[in-house]
Amino acid sequence: MSKIKWATIIPVGVFCLALWLLQSALATLYAAVEPTCIGGCGNNVASAYGLLSLSTLVSAAAVAWASYRFNTALYKGDKGG
Repeated sequence: MSKIKWATIIPVGVFCLALWLLQSALATLYAAVEPTCIGGCGNNVASAYGLLSLSTLVSAAAVAWASYRFNTALYKGDKGG
C-alpha cells in the first residue's frame, strides 16, 4: 500500500475551497450590482463579471501553488514509505 501524498492532495483542496469562496463572493457582488443597472450597462457588467471570474481562477491557482510549495517543503524530509 502506497503512502498518501498530502503535499499534492492538500493544494487541490485549497484550490477548490478558494475558488468556491471567491466565486460565491463574486456572485453576491453581481447580484447586488445587476439590479441597479439602468439602460445599456448590462454589457459592461457582464464583461466585468467575466474578467473578475477569470481573476478569481488565477487567484485560487496562486493560493494553491503557494500551498503546494509550502507542503512540499514541509514534507521534504519525510522519506518514509
